[in-house]
Parts: sequence; C-alpha cells; structure tokens
Amino acid sequence: MSVEQLPGVEEIAQVPAALQVVAGPEWEDGNGHVNVAHFYGLHLRAAEAALQRIGVDDDYRTSRRLGVFSMEQHLRFLHEVHIGEELSAHVRWLDRGDKVFHGISVVVNRTTGQIANTLEVLEGHVDLVARRATPFPADIADRIDEAVAAHRGLSWQLPLSGAIGVRR
Repeated sequence: MSVEQLPGVEEIAQVPAALQVVAGPEWEDGNGHVNVAHFYGLHLRAAEAALQRIGVDDDYRTSRRLGVFSMEQHLRFLHEVHIGEELSAHVRWLDRGDKVFHGISVVVNRTTGQIANTLEVLEGHVDLVARRATPFPADIADRIDEAVAAHRGLSWQLPLSGAIGVRR
C-alpha cells in the first residue's frame, strides 16, 4: 500500500484517540525532526490506554497476576514530524487468539493531516508468576473480541508487515 492509498485522518479518527500530545523540543533529534524513541514511547502509551479500556491495568496485573508481553513489533515511518506539531495515537484491534492479540497503533500528525507512522504488534497474554503464555480469561477475551469486531467493520485498512499475525 503506497502512502497515497492510506486512509485519511478523518477515517483514522473513527477509532478514538488513545492520547493527544504536542511534540516538544526535547523530542528533536540531530536531523531536525522527532526522534524514533519518542514515537515508540507514544505508541506504548497509546497501547497502555487501550489495554486499560479492556481491563488489563495495574489492578489486573496485581489481583490476577496476569499481564501482556510484547512478542513481535514492526514500526513503519510514513511522514516526518517536527517539533510543535500536534499528534494523536489511535489503536486498532486486528485479531485475537487464545493467548495473543494482533493490533496496530497509528500516530496521526493533526497539524499536517498525515499519518506519521504505525506500530504493528503481536502481544502475548502471560501468567506473571509462571512467566509463561496463558489463555485470556473469558471477560478479557470477550472485550478484545468486541473491539476486534468493531474495528473489522471499519472501511479502511493500513499496511501491515505480513509477518505478524495470530497463528491458528
């Protein structure tokens, strides 16, 4: 999928922003644009907000001793971002298996009206005591499935790596 075929910002906004920020001067690298570390941090903060919405939060980790570990990621840059530009991050749920989910986080440059970058992820659900993958509890699985179903109904797609996904 070329940059010209990407969905528009108004389409991405069909998935509510997990967060909005302005790129601060401390984000700038030697090339005069936002450094990759800050994008990565923005994607992680958006993912944490999306996980909290389905019930995977500090209480979940403490009371159930369950959590989510990153298994695979693909960060794709589409347009550069400069200091002072307003950004939003949106998380789209793509699929779920018994112990994993596949998703993509999108950073939109609200100042320029362009998609800046995406982070495609495969996350594993783990038992924090045994440190091993374990199936999602029914309540969390249902919430993920609801989000996946809602997002599958969207009319737009984003380029995916082709290497990450739920194996059946």
